[in-house]
Amino acid sequence: MLFNSAIFLFAFLPGLFALYLAWPSRRNLLLLAASLAFYAWAEPVFIFWALGSALLDYFLGHAIVRSTSERVRRGCVAIGAIANLGLLGWFKYAGFTLGAVSSLAGWLGADSSRFPVLRIALPIAVSFIVFEKITYLVDLYRGNGRPAPNLRSYLLYVFLFPKLLAGPIIRYCDIESQLTQRAVVFSDVREGLVRFLYGLGKKVLLADHVAKLADAVFALPAGRLDASAAWLGMLAFSLQIYFDFSGYSDMAIGLCRMLGFRLRENFRMPYLAENFTDFWRRWHISLSTWIREYLYLPLGGNRGSTARTYGNLCLCFVLSGLWHGAAWTFLAWGVFHGIMLTADRAFWLRWQQRLPRLARIALTFLLVSLSWVVFRAADFASAGRLLVALVTPWRPAQPAVVWCSPDVTAALTIGLVLIFAPLLSPWPEFVERYRRWSWRPEFELAACLVLLCCVLGKIATDSFHAFLYFRF
Repeated sequence: MLFNSAIFLFAFLPGLFALYLAWPSRRNLLLLAASLAFYAWAEPVFIFWALGSALLDYFLGHAIVRSTSERVRRGCVAIGAIANLGLLGWFKYAGFTLGAVSSLAGWLGADSSRFPVLRIALPIAVSFIVFEKITYLVDLYRGNGRPAPNLRSYLLYVFLFPKLLAGPIIRYCDIESQLTQRAVVFSDVREGLVRFLYGLGKKVLLADHVAKLADAVFALPAGRLDASAAWLGMLAFSLQIYFDFSGYSDMAIGLCRMLGFRLRENFRMPYLAENFTDFWRRWHISLSTWIREYLYLPLGGNRGSTARTYGNLCLCFVLSGLWHGAAWTFLAWGVFHGIMLTADRAFWLRWQQRLPRLARIALTFLLVSLSWVVFRAADFASAGRLLVALVTPWRPAQPAVVWCSPDVTAALTIGLVLIFAPLLSPWPEFVERYRRWSWRPEFELAACLVLLCCVLGKIATDSFHAFLYFRF
C-alpha cells in the first residue's frame, strides 16, 4: 500500500483519520494497529522479523538504562547492533557477497559453480528500520533521552507508517514527547494536507513523467546513444530522483503533521548547493545526520590526523553507497562522493571562492548529476556508455528514438523552474510577501484541490510507479 495508490488515498487514509478524530483516547493504539496493517499489506511475512527484532531492542534498551555495569551496557548495545546489522546483511548483502566470492573464485581459476546462487527477497524499508533501531540503543547508551515507557510507544516509533517505508530517519528522543502528548488542531491538519498533496504532485506529475524519458535513454544500446539523448537522460533522472524522494518526504511530513507529529525537514533545495559538503547538508538530511552522529564521529571524525579524517569521510560514504544497494555501482557512487567531500576539505572550499556563486552551483549540479548516472545504471558497462556519450558529441551514432512528449517536456520545464527559481533576485521578497498574504491558507487549499484532481486523473490513466527509495 503506497501513498500514491487508490486504496491508500480513498480508503486507508480517510478511514484512519476519521477514527483518529473520533477516538482521541486511543489514538496511539489505533495508529499502531494501522501502521502494522500498512506494513503487513506489502510484507505479510516479514512483519514477524520486524516485530521480533523490535521486541529484542525494547528489552535491550531497558537493560542499558537499568544496568550499572558498563560491560553489560556495552554488551547490550553490541547485541542489538549485531542482531540488526545481521538482519540487514542477510536480506540485503548475502546474495551480493556470495556472488562476489564466486566471481573472485572463477577469476582465480577455482570452480565457481560450487557456490550457490542466493535469491533472497528484500523486505521493504529494512534499511530505514534497522538504522532507527540502532539509533535508539546507541542514544540510550549515550544518555540521550529515556527508554520508551511501554512497548506500544516503542513499536509506534518503529512502525509509524508515514515515515516507515522511506524515512525520514528519526531519533526516538526527537519524538518522545509527541508519542505521549500531542494535539490535532485544524491549522496542523490543513498545513499537513497541503504538504501531503504537494508531495503527491511532485511524485505523480513530475517524477513519474520525467521517469519515462530517463528510462528510455538508459535503455538505449551504445549505437543509438548520442550526446543529446545522454544529456537529456542524465537531466531527467536528476529531476526524477529528487522529486520522487523529496515528494515522499513531503508526504511523510505532511501526514505526520495531520496526525499531530512534527518531523524535521529532509530536503532543503539540494540542487542549489555550492559544493558537495553543502549538498549533503541539504540532501536526505536525516541520512547525512545519521552518518555523522553514528558513524563518522565514532570513527574519530576530524579529531585525528588529516589522513585519518579523509579516510573516515571516504569510509562513511563507501558504506553510504552500499546502504543504498548491494551493487558495485552503488559502491562506486559512494566512493565518488567520499572523494569529492575529501576534495572539499583539502582545497576546494578555499579555491571555489574565486568563482561566482552561480558557477559554483552549476558545477556542483553537474558533478552530482554525473554521479546519478552511475547510481541509476544497471552496471558499469551501461554507466560507461552514457558517460562516454555525454563527453563525445562527435561520435557517430544512429539517431536515438527518444520521444520527448509534451507532457514530459512540461514536467522537465516545471521541475527546473521549481528547483532554480530561488536563484532569482526577487525570490526572497516574493516569499516574504506570500507568507504575509492574508488569503494564503484559502489559496493553498484551492490550489491543492486542483492539484489533487490532476493527480487523480494521472493515476487513473497511467501505469503505477513505485517510489525509487523503496528498493533501499
